[in-house]
Amino acid sequence: SAERLEMKLSGKVPPAEQAILAKSVKTIVDQVDAMKRLVNEFRDYARLPSARLQPLDLNALINDVLQLYGVENAPVPVRAELDPECLPVLADAQQMRQVIHNLLQNAQDAQQQQTAGETREPVLIQTQWRPATQRVRLTVCDTGPGFPENILQRAFEPYVTTKPRGTGLGLAVVKKIADEHGARITIGNRVQDGVVLGAQVSLLIPASDQPLPQDRGAEAGTMS
Repeated sequence: SAERLEMKLSGKVPPAEQAILAKSVKTIVDQVDAMKRLVNEFRDYARLPSARLQPLDLNALINDVLQLYGVENAPVPVRAELDPECLPVLADAQQMRQVIHNLLQNAQDAQQQQTAGETREPVLIQTQWRPATQRVRLTVCDTGPGFPENILQRAFEPYVTTKPRGTGLGLAVVKKIADEHGARITIGNRVQDGVVLGAQVSLLIPASDQPLPQDRGAEAGTMS
């Protein structure tokens, strides 16, 4: 309705009022988007269904998700390093999609806290096959300010956040999904010579003892 109002009045008011109109409409639209995200996060945490675990090509799922993080619509670029040796994991494709989105968005938000004009390194998402434990390691790294020590102790608790407008449910949802999958999750800061280089979140996801369903290796790409 706000956007329609702006369109109807566009060109019919003096330039000064036009600028105020455009700014006001943008504020309304941005705040509605923020409320939508907040409501969705509460819903996702409260109503997270039981995981339907099936063999899943995690690399294919990541490649599909990354189509939404192209240069044209990503505030911070994302780079992928996917291990071709990874076996299928036993996972719920929709819930793993949500994990990937939450981790990438958290990493992008962290890097946007950097000072204006500073070159932003890409967020890194990696997979690695761990044959000794028969697990696939999924890792997302950023070059932001890292986790404060008090947050590291409570990062998976609901409503714990460093973001001014955050709900603190992003990592709580990830932890809940990880538990459903029997996955181990760790968070920490990457430190070199006493300097924090950024944050890192990793999940160790059990591999499937069954092959991917025939002709469904790209099933992850068909999920929405």
